[in-house]
Amino acid sequence: MDNLQITRVSKALGLENKILGLRFLVLEKEYNDSLAEEHEGLSLCSLVKLACRGKSVKCNASTIGCDDAAYAMGLKEVPEYVYSGRKEYEDRKYLSKSIAFQVQNEKKYIPQKIYGAIISPLEEIENPDLVIVIATAKDMMRLTQGYSRYYGVNKNLLSIGVQGICSELVSKPFMNNDLNVSLLSNCCRKLTDFSAGCMGASFPIHLVENIFRGILETVNLTENNIPKKKILERLDSPDELGFEIVMNYDYAIQASKYEEYCEECIKACSNDKEGSNE
Repeated sequence: MDNLQITRVSKALGLENKILGLRFLVLEKEYNDSLAEEHEGLSLCSLVKLACRGKSVKCNASTIGCDDAAYAMGLKEVPEYVYSGRKEYEDRKYLSKSIAFQVQNEKKYIPQKIYGAIISPLEEIENPDLVIVIATAKDMMRLTQGYSRYYGVNKNLLSIGVQGICSELVSKPFMNNDLNVSLLSNCCRKLTDFSAGCMGASFPIHLVENIFRGILETVNLTENNIPKKKILERLDSPDELGFEIVMNYDYAIQASKYEEYCEECIKACSNDKEGSNE
């Protein structure tokens, strides 16, 4: 991954957390050979938090402290009472068994057997499968705008506020082969100090180049002067993002100019018609 591009996107958005990469490890040897830190009994949410602070961490079925995460990631076989939705129905989370099954089915648990996973700052991980971003709601908006610039409307966005990382930021984007945005979950927020305004996004690694490019290409188009000034304060040089920050310029201004142009064209056509009728 281009570290320069990671830095540019982080500064353009003003991210407080590291952009992360997650790599699935199918073989035990891959896991044992990894130098990432192993933390016995920690949840995936807690591991992601450590990675956001710059740590490189790993987990497998015996070390991860959350069965639901292990099921979602393919680390453990999913029991029938979980797969069917009966567990969450009996927990009274959902009103009927059919609703519980529908919700469970949409969690998109990974069916293949995975031995373990590494979560690390993106610039430090080799061959990641997913890119994960924990940031503000506005950052999620900007990331989605970058996505849409190259891929149009995302039809796979889905968040229910349950299993906000293991399902919505790991198994769903992997299984759907697409970007997903998560509202996170109660458990995630209890186990980490992510602020109330934090959300998450995740997408397969092959989308990263265009999404990052789209974020940077839309800075001048989407931001007004106030956020542009804040961006400039974060930069070491005015052209650090690879382009100049243009003040008094955004798509609303351009749209207004285009509307004026259209009105002038309509007026000119009307005048021509009136002249021809005389």
